Amino acid sequence: MLGFAFFGAIGHPLARIVIIEMHPLQLAVVSLLSGFLCLLAFVAASGRFPLLRRMSKKDLAASAGIGAVGFFAFQILTFSALARIPASVNAFLINTSVVYIAILAAATLGERLPPRRIAGVILALLGVALIAFNRGFLVDGSIDMVGCLLSILGAVSFAVYSVAGKRLLNRNDPILVTTVAMLAGTVMLAALVTVTTGFASMLSATPRAWLLASVIGITMNGLAYPLWFLSLRRLPASHVSVYLYLTPVFAVGLSYLILGETFGWLFWIGGTLILTAIVLTDPAPRRLRHGGAILPKSETRPNRPA
Repeated sequence: MLGFAFFGAIGHPLARIVIIEMHPLQLAVVSLLSGFLCLLAFVAASGRFPLLRRMSKKDLAASAGIGAVGFFAFQILTFSALARIPASVNAFLINTSVVYIAILAAATLGERLPPRRIAGVILALLGVALIAFNRGFLVDGSIDMVGCLLSILGAVSFAVYSVAGKRLLNRNDPILVTTVAMLAGTVMLAALVTVTTGFASMLSATPRAWLLASVIGITMNGLAYPLWFLSLRRLPASHVSVYLYLTPVFAVGLSYLILGETFGWLFWIGGTLILTAIVLTDPAPRRLRHGGAILPKSETRPNRPA
């Protein structure tokens, strides 16, 4: 989950650079395609292709379905929001998905939210707010409310993707589920770009823009999503999701290194609150070591060979 948080943060500052030359939809296509190719290479190298035949037609269709919300919709909403609002604000709003994940997990998966974990969620929200608005809490006309709405909708789509994917992982390899979902999202995005913006401006972008767009895809899609699914297979969705709060921590740090953005003392307070929240949500009293992984008691059955 630490790897997921870091790779998920890289795209925030890099996308602000690429969007200058590419439309958000075009950036979404390039990043998804590069991420899919990276993931496909891993599937081939790890010998997972034979496992694809074990997936039922229903699960293949379901994987494509979560690709519609987790890749198609999420990429469009996230990059469209980044074209309108600062990366730090977008990182904060996207990470409110933990609220929707907790609600959906409780409603559909039967997961409980004990007081200790609820306290951790509240502390994490406060920590993210301090980091996102580390220069102060003034919101003037420079904050685009449409962009904020797009970002919130992206958070909702990610929550649906995560909880729906949890069910699929009980029967299938997480990497294959992600690969099928990413392929479906890429095809849908390519079709949308074809009938809307076209590919002309994307093809005329500089090599630097193409390189950065590919890096976004490889990190945010080719590496981060498999790590997310692998974590969901081992821990409850409501616990795993708290690590999403580390993404804006990394995003602010990367924005400083890449874009030269600076932050104040509120950043350090927010980071401390987030780390405290992770400790509070650690299900140590109910964990069981199984094959080197830490599993909750409700999920101690052996995993399928991967």
